[in-house]
Amino acid sequence: MKSTQKEKPIQVVKYTKETQKFEITQEAREFFQQLDGDIGFVVVCGKYRTGKSFLLNKLLDAGGEGFKVDAATDSCTQGIWMYTKPLINPKTNVQIYFLDTEGSESIERTANHDAKIFALAILMSSIFVFNQKGCIDETSISQLQLTTTLAKNIQVQDQNKESVNESQIKYFTPKFVWILRDYVLEMKDKQQRDLTPKEYMEYCLTDESQYMKQNEQSKKIRKSLLNFFKERQCFPLITPIDDTQLSKVNQLSLNQLRPEFQKTLLQIKEYLLNNCSPKQIHSENVNGRMFCAMLDNYISVINRGGVPNIDTAWDSILKNECQQGFELARKNYQNSFNSFFVQNKNNRKLEETFLILSQIRSECFDTFHLIAGVREMNKHYEDYKQKLIDLMNNTENEILNQNDENHQLKNQEIIAQETKKLQDDVEKENYTADDLHFFSADFVSFLLNYDKQASGARKASTLYEYLKLTHSNLLKKLEKSIRLKQNKKGGTQTNINQELAQEIRDYDSQFKLLEQNISQQDTQLKKLEVEKQKLDEEKKRLKDELEKMQNSNKQQGSNQTNIAEKQKLEDDLKKQEKDKQELNLRLKNLTKKKKGCCG
Repeated sequence: MKSTQKEKPIQVVKYTKETQKFEITQEAREFFQQLDGDIGFVVVCGKYRTGKSFLLNKLLDAGGEGFKVDAATDSCTQGIWMYTKPLINPKTNVQIYFLDTEGSESIERTANHDAKIFALAILMSSIFVFNQKGCIDETSISQLQLTTTLAKNIQVQDQNKESVNESQIKYFTPKFVWILRDYVLEMKDKQQRDLTPKEYMEYCLTDESQYMKQNEQSKKIRKSLLNFFKERQCFPLITPIDDTQLSKVNQLSLNQLRPEFQKTLLQIKEYLLNNCSPKQIHSENVNGRMFCAMLDNYISVINRGGVPNIDTAWDSILKNECQQGFELARKNYQNSFNSFFVQNKNNRKLEETFLILSQIRSECFDTFHLIAGVREMNKHYEDYKQKLIDLMNNTENEILNQNDENHQLKNQEIIAQETKKLQDDVEKENYTADDLHFFSADFVSFLLNYDKQASGARKASTLYEYLKLTHSNLLKKLEKSIRLKQNKKGGTQTNINQELAQEIRDYDSQFKLLEQNISQQDTQLKKLEVEKQKLDEEKKRLKDELEKMQNSNKQQGSNQTNIAEKQKLEDDLKKQEKDKQELNLRLKNLTKKKKGCCG
């Protein structure tokens, strides 16, 4: 998502002198939260008053809306700032943001403060740019002394020994670019052979003939640079303008600067654009929301006097992503649920209700997985997934019960309406021993009408309860009525009793059969629902494994084993889908049977 915010520098990290604490600004939080897609960060560091902000403004062609620059002797930049308009790699679509850091060795700050800014810059960047004036010599090397503290100020895992930690940090450090400002010398080795800027940098860092001239601290800095930054590049930049115009250089446009300066600046810009990778932790690209959570964790640890831990930050990111995914999925679920079942309270058939709930559930799982889908080293994913499942189950049980109750009330109304004539005729003693077949015909008519009009999972059980209680009393009234009539006519009591007893036994037999069928179908329905849920979960697992394998193939290239495993997963997925379809058909048929009166 592209930001709609005005293109300008914003402060990302500020330092409050009174509290001696770092914090992310609210403006930066809001900016990061709305960033989608792959993002990379170029962070520029260096001694204060060396032209970092000027360099960034020219790289970004920011003009008057760029980073603050002036001619004062104190540091212009406080904390860490970022320009809100990225450069975008047209091939990879990576959004590359440029950050300016507070200059080191300022008289306003301590060495400990500089070390914290330096550590944050390393942890935030995809490419770390060190900006200095002049050639690479002992003075400039000493300005990079903070590299020697990386193993102390950054941890990869909890309770790492410094030696182990030092060997692991190099896998998490960014690319290193060394920019030499106002450079006027030729680049040659001791044999006076011409060197490229990169060769010159490597020569200055590795020439063993120079080791005897170096002090121990200088050797340590060189070793740290070689160990921690495996990808290195160097660019020399001449003075951008004649000395007579230096006082107004910040007001000049890029095309007013020296052509050679413009040419090298363009080379730097192309290098940064083509070599800035998406910001990653443990080989996973981070989005703006994840980047903000990562930075939050690092700053929180620094403020407590601790050392930023990459694994702990990653765990914090994963938990935050799962929380975000759960909250968004929950919100979408509630909105969809309310739209279908709260705002629209129409009674639905059981199959329709199941279909709607299944669709809502599937969409919400997709939402959750889209945000919280990182599975590697993620102990929080299953916890929040289960939390979402529990929420859905509880909510769906409530609506299913409510739907059943609504259908039950409607079915009871149908029974009352359809049996009114039957009950009235019994109350009025309209039936005699000779026309009991009319009573049976009226009763069958009631059953048929009820079957056509009634609905819901409790359709059969509602009828059963009526037959067991109310209808039984009706038969007793019918029996009493016929007996009285026969007594008046002098009829044979024994024959009447036998006929009515047989009638009641027939009804009781039907009631027991109905009750047995309902119980069996309930058991089968529950088993099929459990089986369906297991198939859904297995399908989801196979789909996730297939996606993971496809992603792995993209990164590592396909081999015969991966292809075979991929084909097996695809076959398993097709089989699961076929089984699910068959199960849905059985579930549908059983539901249709259950809603019938007598199974």
